Amino acid sequence: MFQFLTQHQFWTAVVLYWIYSAAVSSMPEPGPNAKAGYMWIYRFLHTIAGNLSTAFSGKIPGLKTLSFLLIVPLVFATPACAARYAVHPGALNTTDSAAYDTLLIAEATIDQARLDYKSGQLPAGSKPALDMLIESYNIARDSWLIYRGAVTAKAPTDAYLTTLNYNLTDLANNIRKFTHQEKEAK
Repeated sequence: MFQFLTQHQFWTAVVLYWIYSAAVSSMPEPGPNAKAGYMWIYRFLHTIAGNLSTAFSGKIPGLKTLSFLLIVPLVFATPACAARYAVHPGALNTTDSAAYDTLLIAEATIDQARLDYKSGQLPAGSKPALDMLIESYNIARDSWLIYRGAVTAKAPTDAYLTTLNYNLTDLANNIRKFTHQEKEAK
């Protein structure tokens, strides 16, 4: 439930405001002999609800433009529904699954480059970058297997995770370098 709320922050805020507004509107009006504490709470909550309603209804000049400019970065910063990551079946955790994805991408890139090399379609200057990519793939794969072994053995994984992150970052950089160099050569 918490994950759902964090992935739909904007709509959660809208629903919470609607619930708040409904709760405030349903409060009984204080009578002439009402206690001071209840009158203060009643006025305070209605003032907040009224100010929010006024702000959202556009009665304050220029607020729509300002709120739009302030809300747009917030909307882009919040995770969208489609951004959910599906963990692979058999993965030990999300990190294991994401590392596996990175290795699959690298492996597919290497396999395609090898086919291009054999057929003579690989640009001439790309061979050193391909060799560097293959080396970083092997290093990242080894660190991934070591990390998996530590997770499976329920051993402390902090050091292995740091090494895995470093090696996967290096691998991703080498994929970018290779594909960028390949595109430039074509």
